[in-house]
Amino acid sequence: MPKLNVLIAGSTGYIGVQLIKLLIQHKNINIKYLCGNSSAGKKISSYDISLKSKKLPKITKYNKKYLVNVDIIFTALPNGEAQAISKDLLKKNTLIDLAADFRLKKGSDYLKWYKQKHKALSNIKNSIYALPEITGKLVKKFNIIGCPGCYPTSILLPLIPLVKKKIN
Repeated sequence: MPKLNVLIAGSTGYIGVQLIKLLIQHKNINIKYLCGNSSAGKKISSYDISLKSKKLPKITKYNKKYLVNVDIIFTALPNGEAQAISKDLLKKNTLIDLAADFRLKKGSDYLKWYKQKHKALSNIKNSIYALPEITGKLVKKFNIIGCPGCYPTSILLPLIPLVKKKIN
């Protein structure tokens, strides 16, 4: 299997760094770009010393031109920012959003819960709110994947088997 090229936007925050630590262990993943704004030009090891010995790219500002060279874009950004990146996607790209930009199916719900207007309404229909452990291969039909946060995940994983077996 050929390696998948990955871009991580928001690579220097807690979630971004933890994601890097997971991805560097995967034999079919090549981290092509690490993106950040104020951190551009720095090495990721300045955010976590345990990454010092790893061969990783320097942090750069996100540029939509990078999407030609990547298969997967992970966004570990504040709410609202993955929406802009979603507008740049090419057919070959899959966006996996670790924030809340693609967790809801209606822009009005997004406004209600996150107090900001959704800026990529047309991309909501191309997205799925998914836990792969639950949705399985269905995620492959979508190019934008909204991930649940830690609290919903911690509740859904143990509850789904009970619901499936109709245990009350």
